Amino acid sequence: MLKFYNSLIRKKENFVSLKNKQVGIYTCGPTVYDYAHIGNLRSYIFADILQRTLKFNGYSITWVMNITNVDDKTIRDSQKDYPGLEPKEALKKLTEKYAKIFWQDLSKLNIQKPNKIPHATEFIPQMQDLIVKIIEAGYAYEKNGSFYFNVGKYAKNFKYGKLIKLDLGQLKAGVRIQADEYEKEELQDFALWKAAKTGEPAWNFEWQNKNYPGHPGWHIECSAMSHEYLGIPFDIHTGGIDLKFPHHENEIAQSITGYSAKKLASIFMHNEHVLVEGQKMAKRFKNFYTLKDLEEKNINPLAYRYLALTAEYDSKLNFTWESIKAAQNTLKSLYDFYQSIFEQNSSQSEKTKKYQEQFKIFINDNLDTPKAIALMWAIIKNVNLSPAEKKFLILEFDEIFGLGVTQIKKEAIPEKIKKLTKEREKLRQEKKWQEADKIRKKIKKIGYLIEDTEKGPKIKKI
Repeated sequence: MLKFYNSLIRKKENFVSLKNKQVGIYTCGPTVYDYAHIGNLRSYIFADILQRTLKFNGYSITWVMNITNVDDKTIRDSQKDYPGLEPKEALKKLTEKYAKIFWQDLSKLNIQKPNKIPHATEFIPQMQDLIVKIIEAGYAYEKNGSFYFNVGKYAKNFKYGKLIKLDLGQLKAGVRIQADEYEKEELQDFALWKAAKTGEPAWNFEWQNKNYPGHPGWHIECSAMSHEYLGIPFDIHTGGIDLKFPHHENEIAQSITGYSAKKLASIFMHNEHVLVEGQKMAKRFKNFYTLKDLEEKNINPLAYRYLALTAEYDSKLNFTWESIKAAQNTLKSLYDFYQSIFEQNSSQSEKTKKYQEQFKIFINDNLDTPKAIALMWAIIKNVNLSPAEKKFLILEFDEIFGLGVTQIKKEAIPEKIKKLTKEREKLRQEKKWQEADKIRKKIKKIGYLIEDTEKGPKIKKI
């Protein structure tokens, strides 16, 4: 039985889909104004493992991940980077640039693309319709051209703060906040629609025969886009732990009041932070790393994916340069082992079934990838399993891990190495051991090892 930790009830529960063998997942996607850092990317590795696990268990998936291409940050940076362009054109130019980089990063991490990828600017009419519904339900009001969600009124009629331990005594009724992101100590009314400021991109919003030009608030975007593709409620909502409040809390409030729903999603799942050397990652600490930073140090992006899988998704992951290098070395060992059994035919047996069952128990228990990874290495070291059985299990496990094993091709041995190997064999047959050993050392300097077997020499890249 699949079990997931549900942030709504703060415990693990058996997963039961709303529709038989069909699952709707909504993942809060990136705000495309800059490079995604490795903490952001952990969220998408986690969501990818989740949807792979559901497929592994026979579910049909509709996975939606939004692109936030209009909000405070995208507007701010588009004006800064493209001051000469018309505001909407500047916004488009900036967000398309960083969206392209984001998808390149996800491809390098072997994260499968979601079924649906809504961009916020394409769904502004749906957001406006939702805002009108919230107003008509009595939970929003207009002030100076902006529309705000009435948190105080909502909290009187519904439970506000389901995802966090929230002290409603901190509520400052009627105090409005324009910022998209804020701390839970600032429990105030938040903007659904923001009145246009000079030089900002703006969309018309007609309400009661009056136009209110502006742009949507961040929270309303996900409520409208998840509803468009998945309906309300849907099965699973994912995101980083930093999105619990205010973003996901406000999504719930908007959807309950605007769509007359009892809940937004059955399960909320949140991944924990990535620390750097035990410290919070931030630009001010100069420990803010992107995938590009890792690649510049010759780190394979999939080494970061491997590192992420060595920790439970809902526990903190401590990134160090030592740990990422160790992950890269371990990943190389996996690839080298797979190369050594590449020509074996994959074979299932009674012995492999036992390991398949154990793997499923681990991965179905709230995505316990650390135990599943450890099982894979136990299999590799198990002398009672044949190479063919090991190959079968590694390939099956990699459907979840996504470490790129299935993409490995048989390594082509350079002609120069083949020629030197033949010369060495001839010398060995002539019992010219010293000359043969000189060639072995020469081959090693080039980057290959020779292993002498009963069937002849085997060549292996170092």
